[in-house]
Amino acid sequence: MLTLTPIERDMHRLLRSLAQVGDPADPLSACIDYKEFVQRVDPHGLDPYTSQGQMRGLYPKLGHISVYEHQHGRPLLSALVVRKATGRPGDGFADLAAQLGFEAAEDPGFWEDQVARTVRFWSADDPVLLMDSAMDQVMKELGSIKRAVRRLAAGPTEKG
Repeated sequence: MLTLTPIERDMHRLLRSLAQVGDPADPLSACIDYKEFVQRVDPHGLDPYTSQGQMRGLYPKLGHISVYEHQHGRPLLSALVVRKATGRPGDGFADLAAQLGFEAAEDPGFWEDQVARTVRFWSADDPVLLMDSAMDQVMKELGSIKRAVRRLAAGPTEKG
């Protein structure tokens, strides 16, 4: 499991707060453009990776947050960060989602679904949902371990 750096935790808190106050009937209203996002996370430009001159450092951090959320069984929180001109995420969002195993990650409907899921999940403010998503991931990992132990116990298979 990944852990978030201090600046990534700040980013996560901001995204979570946007999703919490988001309207499930209009989930796209919870989105924020990259520039405003950076200004709100680091208003004084103190982080060298998110300052205006180094904006590219933002994208790996958002990707890290997406991986973190995926590992915890939650929707991709970074879906809320979009380009101002298009109101949609950069290409990196779909690329990362595909790497995480999501099918049709390049379909615009996938991103919209992630935004809607994110807003529904966080705006529900339901601790049971939070615990269930974490427990689902634990059970998934335990299942993987169980299968690996069974393979080891069965010994090598003959190739014929």
